[in-house]
This record gives sequence, C-alpha cells and structure tokens, in this order.
Amino acid sequence: MKTYHYIVSGKVQGVGYRFCVGYKLKKLEMKGIIRNLDSGDVEIYLQGEEEKIKDCERHIKLGSPYGKVTNIEREIVDIKEFSKFNIEY
Repeated sequence: MKTYHYIVSGKVQGVGYRFCVGYKLKKLEMKGIIRNLDSGDVEIYLQGEEEKIKDCERHIKLGSPYGKVTNIEREIVDIKEFSKFNIEY
C-alpha cells in the first residue's frame, strides 16, 4: 500500500483545518495521521484505496472554511502501515 505524505501551507492552524480534513478522511475510511507542525504548516500521512486519493486531495486542498491553503507538497514515502486515521492535537 502506498503512503502519501503532504505538507500543507497557508492559514491552516487555528482555523479547524485538522478537524475538517481529518473528519472527511476518516469518513472515506483512510488510514494515517494529521498534525500541526511547529512551522505553522500541517502534515498528513495518508494510506488507503488508490481510487479515493483524488477525493482526499480535494478535501486537503479545500480545508476549513476559515482557513486558506496556499501550497501543498506531496510525496510517496516508505513508512509502516497505519491501523486507523488519527487527528493529533
């Protein structure tokens, strides 16, 4: 299973971004984690069915109604398999 790693930049902390995106990714039955970084960005590791990735990326780009995504970096990484999707606070 591929693991996608995202760094999301913009107004993505303090605006409900993790909750909005994390909730949608959980509903799509994806696995991974979403968390804030000290830099002000948000980091996402995402695993799941390939056909759902584009839908997930749409939610990652859309984010929260109170925030604004200005940049998304994406790469495929080798990492352990996640058992569920977690939102870290």
